[in-house]
Amino acid sequence: MSLIARIAAWRGSLYWHFFQRMTTDPEAAQQRLLTRLLAANRDTAFGRAHHFAAMRSVDDYRQGVPIADYEAYRPWVDRIRAGETTALTADPPYMFTLTSGTAGQPKYIPVNQSTRRTVSRGTTVWLYHAQRSHPGLLDGKAVAVVSPAVEGYTPAGIPYGSQSGYICRHSSRALCRRYAVPYEVFCIPDYEARYYAIMRFAVEQNVSFIVTPNPGTILRLVTTAEHHREGIIRDIHDGSSGLPTVRCPPNPQRARELSALQQFRPRDYWPALKLIGCWKGGTAGLQLSRLTPWFGTALPCRDLGYLSSEATCSLPIQDAGSGGILNLYSNFYEFIPASDSTAAPLTAGQVESGASYYILPSSPNGLYRYDINDIIRVTGFYHRTPIIAFVRKGRDMVNLEGEKLHVDQLMQAMTTAQQQTRVQVQHFRGIGNVACSRYDIQLELGEPATDQQLRELGLQIDTQLARLNMEYQQKRNSGRLHPPTIQVMTPGWSARRHRARLSRAPRDAQLKDSLLSLPDADDHPADIARELSLLP
Repeated sequence: MSLIARIAAWRGSLYWHFFQRMTTDPEAAQQRLLTRLLAANRDTAFGRAHHFAAMRSVDDYRQGVPIADYEAYRPWVDRIRAGETTALTADPPYMFTLTSGTAGQPKYIPVNQSTRRTVSRGTTVWLYHAQRSHPGLLDGKAVAVVSPAVEGYTPAGIPYGSQSGYICRHSSRALCRRYAVPYEVFCIPDYEARYYAIMRFAVEQNVSFIVTPNPGTILRLVTTAEHHREGIIRDIHDGSSGLPTVRCPPNPQRARELSALQQFRPRDYWPALKLIGCWKGGTAGLQLSRLTPWFGTALPCRDLGYLSSEATCSLPIQDAGSGGILNLYSNFYEFIPASDSTAAPLTAGQVESGASYYILPSSPNGLYRYDINDIIRVTGFYHRTPIIAFVRKGRDMVNLEGEKLHVDQLMQAMTTAQQQTRVQVQHFRGIGNVACSRYDIQLELGEPATDQQLRELGLQIDTQLARLNMEYQQKRNSGRLHPPTIQVMTPGWSARRHRARLSRAPRDAQLKDSLLSLPDADDHPADIARELSLLP
């Protein structure tokens, strides 16, 4: 076992012992965490405005702090960006992570040392269990795909970028030696060149572990390697890196080994690979099957846990399924039944197995009672603590590759596209096509339109979505998300769909046909009159 593996096992066993004790009484653990959170931040601007000092119970907290989404927190975050670093938390943020916002402006999520500690503990526990299940996991190199740590600075000089990139960039020298890919590669602006460089370094190494949230990223990497096999082998032979700050010695022996492979697939060039760590829940789970031809059916895959820029919420300790133990280290949690969004919130000790809930974390980053708009399912319990799995994004949102597209963005894009092209659309709907990693835009036309007009409309929709949603733009630029397809529906399609849904609704007032969703039972191929691809 390598030194890094021994240290990870030692730290993981300590954290796991402490965490196990918490799982026997999650209510008490959550009350202690909330008490600490309120006490630590009572003298912040937000804490004073909401009377944290006077709160003694969960009920006090609920009465004093409203449930809120990011737009409610944006003014507070803007104060931090301008220099009032303790507006939300006494522990000032050292950076922000960026993610897409529903209003067209990106969300700046504060990251402070408290957040970093909770992420570190969760990661250590995850690795501890992964090593126990897969001995030798950390004996080889790890391919960890991250984004640039710094993409810019706020008016007060606080950097914003990727938290994973920041951790990678500031890791110890010993840990950096375990990464197959140097950090500088992830700062290459061109996605095609970046993916090539990742695989140029990774293929040369004895890789035992791959970790990145989205399975689509892994698929993009391995297809890039196959397409550029000769160039990668040549660069490994010659020691070419393409980066002025990274030196690579020539490695003709490894180049000969790779040239001798009949197939250029991960199961061939990484025979010591033990585990893939990525998301398995929601739409990500549907994409995993696309990795089988590359890695085979025997390679284990473990979910990374329900985590986001805003909060880390679960700790998977086994390969099966996508569920993980509710991360009692990290946040105070509340749950609202997905079947009744008006119901009173529940605590971690009140949820039921098999039920689905909207989850509301209160995090050390200053997002209190935060409506993250995610639906999770309780799949069981570890001791008395819920095991949760991500199901899908909540109200009016679809997420195929991490873009988190909101219906408001689709509506804005459609309005602008119609104005630009003068195509008359009577009714539309966007469907997330998981298998093809794209959105199908279904249209019922008010007036006939030519194929060329419809392609122009589709291109405008694509352009506007990229303008409104930074992560949609990134996924399109990287090739992980493909351009939308236009589907012209048969006359009367929207009325037929409405009648079908109305027949199942208890009352007409309860009927809501979302303009953006995944496919459902009322989608029929016979309703599509013609389909136009935007691919060149």
